[in-house]
Formats: sequence, structure tokens, C-alpha cells
Amino acid sequence: MSDIFTRRQFVRFSALATTAAAMAACGGAPAATTAPAEPAATTAPAEPAATTAPAEATAPEAPVSKYKEAPMLAAKVEAGDLPPVDQRLPKNPKVIPCFDQIGKHGGIWNRADTDASSIGHHHGAEGLLRYGPGPAYELEPNLAESYEISEEGKVFTFKLREGVRWSDGEPFTADDIMYWYDDVFMNEEISPAKARWLQPGGELVVVEKVDDYTVKFTFAVPYGLFLDQLAFNGTTIVSYPKHYMSQFHKDYVDADELAAMVADAGFEQWYQLHGAKPNRQRNPDYPTLSPWVITTDDWTTVAVAERNAFYWEVDEEGNQLPYFDKVHWNIVQAADMIPMKIVTGEVDMQAWSTGISNYTLYMEGREKGGYEVGIWDYGGSGTSLHVNQAKRVDPADAAAVELRSLLKNLDFSVALSKAIDRDDINELVYMGLSDPAIDVYPESVKNDPVIQDYYTLDVDRANEILDSIGMTERDGDGMRLTPEGNRLEVTLVGLPMYAIHQDVAEVIVEYWKEIGVRANMDWIAIELWWPRVEDGDYDIAAYESDYSSGNTYRLTYPRAYFPVETSTYWAGAWGTWYAYAGLQGEEPDVEDGKRLMDLYDQVIQTVDDDAKSAIMDEVFGIVAKNLWPIHTVGNRPEPCIVKSNVGNVPEVGTCWWPVYGQRTTRPEQYFFTDI
Repeated sequence: MSDIFTRRQFVRFSALATTAAAMAACGGAPAATTAPAEPAATTAPAEPAATTAPAEATAPEAPVSKYKEAPMLAAKVEAGDLPPVDQRLPKNPKVIPCFDQIGKHGGIWNRADTDASSIGHHHGAEGLLRYGPGPAYELEPNLAESYEISEEGKVFTFKLREGVRWSDGEPFTADDIMYWYDDVFMNEEISPAKARWLQPGGELVVVEKVDDYTVKFTFAVPYGLFLDQLAFNGTTIVSYPKHYMSQFHKDYVDADELAAMVADAGFEQWYQLHGAKPNRQRNPDYPTLSPWVITTDDWTTVAVAERNAFYWEVDEEGNQLPYFDKVHWNIVQAADMIPMKIVTGEVDMQAWSTGISNYTLYMEGREKGGYEVGIWDYGGSGTSLHVNQAKRVDPADAAAVELRSLLKNLDFSVALSKAIDRDDINELVYMGLSDPAIDVYPESVKNDPVIQDYYTLDVDRANEILDSIGMTERDGDGMRLTPEGNRLEVTLVGLPMYAIHQDVAEVIVEYWKEIGVRANMDWIAIELWWPRVEDGDYDIAAYESDYSSGNTYRLTYPRAYFPVETSTYWAGAWGTWYAYAGLQGEEPDVEDGKRLMDLYDQVIQTVDDDAKSAIMDEVFGIVAKNLWPIHTVGNRPEPCIVKSNVGNVPEVGTCWWPVYGQRTTRPEQYFFTDI
């Protein structure tokens, strides 16, 4: 990556580079109901011509492998500790095009984090399907090499890649998926509450084994979102190796033996033991399908993962992936310690938990640290102010009841929005690298002059609006009183682990003083955060929205635009009501809230892409016109740190959770150029 660029030039260039990389590196998602074969570039190398033995030879030479492997694995094969690479790979390995060049095996990838959780998602999420590179993040075959969808969109049949093996060498087959379905998902002790994404229309999915390498999923209604769900939530489906997990299941083990294992592990129930086993961070014995396998179970300063000898991907020349031998996580106590690890050269490549607020620090430390700095897309918007539409109050508390009413008053939100200097926030906090806040919306919304006005800085107009809703009186400090004469005070809540939102909130507090609105900040410990969000016990939450510039969003993560999750920050109690089928939370008391719930039920069953887009245009229109999240900037940039000797890292990438972020950049093909 180039070291010399202006901030704006880099962002604009990155968008073009992303498109070019995606075109070069992967094909598009299937347009027909039958998944097309993978492109020719991803076909495994042809078998080389056989070598003719000399006439005097008494025995034929060993066949030449069409695949190549890491030296550390070749040594194990030579020692008789591993079968040959041909026997470890499936009949049709998934071929990964390299972003820049064919890499080299070897070396340890050093990074820093508060834990090693990224081994299960950003570095190793595997599903029947997966997301390809941005900006489109198209679905592509993965553990399933092909699939078919019935005409009505209710039945999905997947052909598994034959010969894929778990990291302990055991075959991965349809039986593993059926173990998940029959013995985990349908078991009431393990799964008393069924995942909502597997019961569209209110009826549970039916999963059937067709043969050893074919499985079928049948739904009661058309399910247009199922393929995306498989790439995101569906990684769970392929996380239960039957040969391993059945050792801890009551239907497969002698009761006394199982009871002894439960007691030895310190649990009270068998399903607690069973639930603890599939842990990629802490259980080295747990077989996985990921590029690297954790080898440390009790770490405090370093967590180590070693290459999976049975990983089922190769590059275009038949080199088994991954290239890196190991991944080392330097464990830090807090995320704010990560920048120091980077500038001292202890990190080889990282684009997660780097923080745009550290951009200047990183740029100044490039020469000493031996790295380059790029800009990736964090994947969500910059800080949004989620105005709580379902604030919990005591009906006897008149001041709290009035504040709840103000939070639900669109004019109040418009005044707050028009007092925000977004260009200032972009320069101060986002280093001038973000986009206008209104760019998070589709064209049909951001071209609306009413929405445009919401996002136009106009302090005089903000004051006029507050006057017009009866807030003309002020206290001795010059702060406004409510129409009923109560002290006006709103509180911005947030999580300490996301310092960037706190930085923005501190600036917002000062802007709102200029219009006579007193705002406080309350940064809540994570263990208290979720109970308060679900209960609606807050005023305004400072957090990102799960969509960003260019109207990038994923319906697998709908909380920011549909009030259907407990973490819908602009109406957590509404989301709780939907998620718990009306048993908890608060039913929306406005028609637009109810309409969004209806639209969510529609969109997940919609198969046609054009119809789905039309629904989403209406959804974003509703969210935008109500100003439920008040956006401060568009996309959130995130620094990407790459040592000068690390290759195949694309200039443009994402940390976006709904596509498993860095996984879309194929970290298994990163490599050291100086090995």
C-alpha cells in the first residue's frame, strides 16, 4: 500500500480498489435457483503427467502429488505422523485466489487483542456458504460446493464438499449436520429456546439427510433470507463434530460415565458440559474446520493457534492454505493498550480494535514500527445518537413522563440534530476520513429535502424549534426548562470499550449547551448495559448504527433499522417485546414502529431481490423521517496496520460483523514475503 495519500483521496481510491479487487478475486452470487459451479480459476490444479520409471527400475516411483504443503506438515508426513496432503484434502478443495501473488508457507502472525475471540469469526468463521470480498460481499460456495433452491423458495438442498475433514482428521459429512439438528437444536435440554432465524413464519425448519454429502432444509414459508443466514448465523450448524461431541451427550454415553465427566468438569448437568466443549478459544481438543486451531487453553499474556493440517482450501497453484504456520494473540488488559503494541512493531497485521482516533499516532510511528497504514471500513456508521422511543418511567414521576414525551417528539430531535456541527466532528474525531451523515441512507431517502434539512447545521433554527414547543424559559445557568417548567436534562449513555463514541458524546454535550439543552454522560459497565437497554432505562444511546455510507446493510443483523432485537438502541423495549413475542418489553405505541415490525416479517420471506429492495427503501424512509437514530457522520473508518513484509492484504477491507469482517479478505492467504 502507498504511504503517500491525502485522506480524501485515499477513501475515494479505496472504493475503486475494492471494486477491482472483488472483480479479480471472486465471482458473483448465483442468480438462478441452482448455484453455478465455481469459476474455472478456482478449479483444483490438474493431475501432472505420470513419470515413466527407468527400464532398470525394480519398482515404480511414488505418484507425484498435485498439491503442496507447509514444510512443518511435510516433516510430519515424513515422520509418519500425518497422512500425505492428497489424503488430507477433499476431492474438490475450495481454491482461493490470492489478492496479489502466490504466497509462501511459514511464520507466525502476531496481533494484539483483549482475547482470542477472533479465531472463531474474523479469522475462521466457516459455513456452508461464506461472504466474498467487498464491496459487494457476495455469497459463495464454501463447505457446500453447490446448492439448489425450490421454485417457491421453501426447500434448500446443499451438496457438501466430499472429503473435507475436521482438524483431527475425521471426515465432515451430513451426519455432523444431523447431529446438530437432531441432538442439539431439537434437544429441549440443550436448546429450550429455538433460534428465531430457523423458524420463519413461526414454524421450525425441518432438516433431512439425503445422503452422506447432501442435506435438505425445508421451511413452511418462502425464506428469502436463508442463504445469508447460513453465512452468518449458520456457522453454528457446522460446529458440532458428531464423533467428538457425542462423547458428552446423554443419548450416546453411559449415564454413570457421563455423570463422572460432568462432576470432574465442575458442572451440575450434562448439557452444561456439552455446551462448554465447542469453544474455539479455550478447548484445544475441540475439532474445527477453520484455518488455525487454538493450542492454548489457559492463557493470560499470549494465545496461540496453529495451522489446521486438514484445512480444505488451496491457492491457484495447489498450495494448501493457510500460509501462516501460527497466529499469536498478544493479550492486553484493555483495548487502549493495542496502539502501543502496534507502534512498537509487535503487530504484523491488524485491522480490528485499532481505532481511528489513533490514526496520527500510527502515521507518525510507521518508520519505527516498520508498517504501513491503510484505511478499512469499520462496517457501521460513525457515532449515532439513538433517541429512546420507549424510555421506562414511573408514571408518578411527572418530570420523567415529560422527558419521555420530549424524546418521542420529532421536533425536539430535529432541534438536537440541527445543533450538531458534523464537519467539526469528522475532523476532530474521524480525522476527516468519514462521509456526510446523510450518506448512510439510500438515494430515495437522502434526496428528500426534509431529511436533508434535518442534517443541516443551523443553531438559530434549532433554538426557534425549541421555543416553538414551549421551551422558552431558562434556569440561572441559561439552560432550558421543559414546557411544564421542569429542569431539562438528558443523559447520553455508552460503553467504555468504545472510546470513539465517548469522544463524540463529549463534543455533542458542548453543542447542545449552545441551544440551552443540558446533557450528561453515563458510560455503563457491560454487565449493566444490556439489562438497561432491554428495559428501556436510558435517554439516548451513543453507539454506531449497523449500516454505513452507500446504504450498506445486512438483514441478518437488523437491529438498527427494525425494532425486533433487544439491542435496537432507539427502542430497546420495542425490540424486547418483538423478540419475546409480547411477553416482555413494550409494544410500539406509534404506527411507524408497528409498520417496521410488519415489514420485517415480510422481508425475511421475500425471495425477489427487487421486492426486497423496495421494502428496505420504505424501512429506511421510516427510520430517517423519525430521526430515531441521529447520525453524526457516515461511515466509520478503521486503520489497517500492515508490516512491510506481509503480503496479500487488500488495500480495502472491512471489520463489518454481519459478514465476519476480515474473513472476507481471506486471511488464510496472507503471508510473509521474506520467508
